[in-house]
Amino acid sequence: MEKVNIVMDMSQFDMFRLCEQRFHNRYNLNKTAPTKATQLDRGILVHIAAETYYEMLKDGANYQDSVTAALSKIRQASVISTDLEPEMVNRVIDVMEEYFDHWRVIDQNLHIVAVEQPFLYLLHEDEEIKIHLAGKIDIITSDNQYENKPMDHKSYDRSYEVTRMSNQFKNYCYATKSNFLDINLIGFQKTLKPHEKFRRVPLSYDPYILEAWKQNVIKVMYHYLTCVAENSWPLNETSCDKFHRRCEYFGPCDASGAEAKFYKLNADFITVDPWDVSKVLRKASEVLNDEIKKKENQSDSSVPDNPS
Repeated sequence: MEKVNIVMDMSQFDMFRLCEQRFHNRYNLNKTAPTKATQLDRGILVHIAAETYYEMLKDGANYQDSVTAALSKIRQASVISTDLEPEMVNRVIDVMEEYFDHWRVIDQNLHIVAVEQPFLYLLHEDEEIKIHLAGKIDIITSDNQYENKPMDHKSYDRSYEVTRMSNQFKNYCYATKSNFLDINLIGFQKTLKPHEKFRRVPLSYDPYILEAWKQNVIKVMYHYLTCVAENSWPLNETSCDKFHRRCEYFGPCDASGAEAKFYKLNADFITVDPWDVSKVLRKASEVLNDEIKKKENQSDSSVPDNPS
């Protein structure tokens, strides 16, 4: 019997764990809200700036040239890839310039192995299934103490405790065969000093924790297969209102009857291209360049030919 191949990234995995119906709406029906959250657009700019900056440092560029290029990329990406107001774009520029300055000495002495490093690996294989996990690591560094240590950028507005329970963090460590990880916090608070809002939190995982995580992922994936086989995606009501945030699919799920649910899902959401894991593996700069070319082609096609 041919084995079932499952390829999933942690954004998909986490959503499936939150609610099977929510996963179904987003990744099977390809329905999403017509507008992106501000934090998502802001995160795009933070990551494109960080990628540009650390890629240049890795290649031996000096600090000022790296910063200038990174801030220029923010301005470019804000027009192409986001719907942010100019005020928010300027805020991102100010924060990232302050961030680069804060870590200036330490970052110039980092041995950067890779920037925006994609990965796809086989987590588990048995008689029935193969489970592949995908992702992309913001930075991988090495020194005389740690080899291939991942670093993950996280922009935030309110201080919070970083814990090692994140599926994403464990996935990064498993992919790099590292027991250590740094969470690079980039705060947008206006009242805090740089050392308070720009922090790098070290995390460590012993082999027992990573093995327990792996076994848990395997069990979840078998449940996922059951949902696929039965085409049944249960509603997890405990996730409808979580952490003072209402699920974007609350309206359709709260509607009475299949017809009403179908109507609200189609009326209030747009249909997007099916989720492509390969896009997750691409660098932010590569995605931006494709969007630029797409807009250029659209612009060229809208210009009428000169009359003969």
